Formats: sequence, structure tokens, C-alpha cells
Amino acid sequence: MALSDKQFDKVQANAKGASKNHRQPTRQWSNIVVRPDTRRPFERILHAFTTFMICAAGIAMAVHAARIGSTMGNPVTTAEVQANRRTLTLQQISNLDQEGFEQSLPQLRQAMDHPDPKAVADPETLAAIAGKLRRADESTPDYWPTVLRFIPFASSRMAKNAPPPGQQPRVLSDMLSVGLMRGVREVDKTILLDEGYLGNGEFTNCRIIFTSNPVRLTNAHFRNCVFEIPTTDPPTAFIKKVSQLLLSANLSSVSIPSL
Repeated sequence: MALSDKQFDKVQANAKGASKNHRQPTRQWSNIVVRPDTRRPFERILHAFTTFMICAAGIAMAVHAARIGSTMGNPVTTAEVQANRRTLTLQQISNLDQEGFEQSLPQLRQAMDHPDPKAVADPETLAAIAGKLRRADESTPDYWPTVLRFIPFASSRMAKNAPPPGQQPRVLSDMLSVGLMRGVREVDKTILLDEGYLGNGEFTNCRIIFTSNPVRLTNAHFRNCVFEIPTTDPPTAFIKKVSQLLLSANLSSVSIPSL
């Protein structure tokens, strides 16, 4: 059906209007994109400063977390021991590899002589140190002074019910047990072992004092006892043997079949 001139002019006008409306959003979007930042200078400075502080805080938290992880979870390496002679805690020393541990013996004695009140000398830490002392070469500098200091230090922290130092000891040197089947039973006593022979002895919550004079022990059992050992340097062959036996056992429960 043919359109009249009037109808044709109306359709053409509608098409022009639609085309005009189609182009209008493009001009509006262009105006939005290029519109300059209308914030005041002070607001722009405040925004930049806030962004900087947030980034700095994030970096500081990451560094702090890394330091905590290194201290608590990761062992201290040998290179760190050599390069940094800072004071180490007993727990950090127990986490050292064997080479680093042997180089840190002076620091171990310092940690025992001046223990950190916040650091806990738990049985697991003490057992780990005892194991590394047992594996260390005896020719290592400071080895024996450290061992002779460690044994009374560690045993005193495991046997909290033993008598305090300074009490008058009961001397069992050169004393044969009355009735080998019954043997000797001592509880909460300070015992001086100085020469002689002792068979079938059981000691609980006692303070055991060794001297440089050898004593023969057969089937001796010590539970929750503190061990005092002479600190002579170098130690006698008897004291070396006693020390090795104690390091090889759990200091809270020691059995000596024969000495």
C-alpha cells in the first residue's frame, strides 16, 4: 500500500528523532569520563596519606609474622649461630642442628646460669638437649663443663620434690645392702655416694651426690632424683661414665644395671 506524502514526512521525522536519541548517551558518557576530579586539595592529600598508612601497616604486619614464625617454628641455623651471638633460649638451642648446637655450648651454659623467667624448661626441651649432648664429640670445646652443669640443672627441674641443696646427707659409701633381695629403699633423702658398693638400691625423690671417688652400683634405680656431680675439668673417668649413663637415660627415671 503506497504512503501519502504526509504519512511519509511523519515516518521520516520519527526516524530522525530516534537517531538523535541514540547518539545522546554517547555524548553524556563522554562528559562523565573526562570530568575532572572535583575533590578539594585537602581531600586528595588525606586520601593519599590514608592509602600509604594502610600499605605500611600491612608490610609491618607481614614482617612481624615472619619474625615470629622464624623464632617459634623454624630451627636456628648454624650460620645464624656463627654470625649472631645473641642470647638464645633453651628451646631455641634444642632446635639447633647438631653442628650449630655444638657451637652454642657457651650460650647453653649462659641460658642455664641466667635462665629467662618467661622461658619454660619443659621435659621435652631438656630431653632434646640431653640427646644432642650425648651425640656431641667429647673433644668439642666447653663440652664437659657444659655436661656437668646440665645434669644437675635438668634433673632439678624434673624432680621438684627432691630435697633442696645443703641438707646433711646420708652416707651409703662402703655399705653392703642388708639382704640382697630386699635391698635399700630411700625416699626424700639426700644421699652421698662416695666409694664402696651398693646393690639393689631404689631411690625416690632423693638428691644424689656423686664424688670423684668411684662407687660400685648394681641394679640401682633412681626416680625423680636430682643428681649432683663434681665439676672438675677434666672430669675423672668415673664421672665421665656416670654422666654418659645419665644422659642416655630419661633423667626423671634412671636405671643402672652395673657401674
